[in-house]
Amino acid sequence: MPESRTHSPETAARIKQITDPRHILCREDMLWVLHYVQQKVAQGEPALLELSKPRILQNFQYFGEAALLLLSRITSGQAQDEQIRACLQEAMHGLIPSDDED
Repeated sequence: MPESRTHSPETAARIKQITDPRHILCREDMLWVLHYVQQKVAQGEPALLELSKPRILQNFQYFGEAALLLLSRITSGQAQDEQIRACLQEAMHGLIPSDDED
């Protein structure tokens, strides 16, 4: 999988924290990921340009789903956090190292 390796240490640490299942997601985390993905798309991130069209559509689908879950989120719960976390990770596909590369 193509991936971006141009993360600052702060960005890499934030991504690692947000993708950690032990971390309780907050609204700020979710907004940070959505903004991060939007920024990478706007910048024409080379790693995204290497993804297949179907994968790019999946990224967009998960980006939208994460945004809708954020809008409809009333309370935090483990099941909902995991669903949102999965959507955020899929939306960042190609921008972050995969779990099996750590």
